[in-house]
Amino acid sequence: MSKEIQGILAFVTTDKNRYLGGQPLTLLAKDEEELLALATTVAKAFKADIVQFPTGDCMVIKK
Repeated sequence: MSKEIQGILAFVTTDKNRYLGGQPLTLLAKDEEELLALATTVAKAFKADIVQFPTGDCMVIKK
């Protein structure tokens, strides 16, 4: 089983300047609590992992 990233499923941010839309799905959260809830829900639905950046943004990835 490969540990390489197969795909980026979603990007979640609270900063409207980093909200780009398109592929992958990009979600704009109102605060950090909502950001983590959205990322966790998407990851759970797709049995995926979450990577959190130093900026607080999250990326949901499938390995």
